[in-house]
Amino acid sequence: MRNYLLSALAVILLVGLTACSPKISTRKLNAYTTVSNYNVSYNKLTMDLDDEPITYTIDISTEAGRMKLRNLSLDEACDLALVEAIMANKCATIFQPQYTHLVQKGKVLRVTLYGYPARYKR
Repeated sequence: MRNYLLSALAVILLVGLTACSPKISTRKLNAYTTVSNYNVSYNKLTMDLDDEPITYTIDISTEAGRMKLRNLSLDEACDLALVEAIMANKCATIFQPQYTHLVQKGKVLRVTLYGYPARYKR
């Protein structure tokens, strides 16, 4: 875990040092997901929340990240990060997702998701 954090910090510093006037901002979404024109609400009665939050990052420092973020808008990149975080953590949704992103000259360079994985109660 520590190596992952050090690697992520190194990537963030590298991108930050090589970027010219980047725009960094954060957006916060609620726990509602739109599915086929229906709003689905998740809550404590139907879901078990993990105690530990997760972070999931897609950035251009890797070939896979460059391919994923190519020609995506910021909203599309955030949606992709959410879907990949759900799949990577084998959960149903992410509660209180918060996004941090780096955009330069209209191109998304990095999207990081932070939130709590939730699974359906059995």
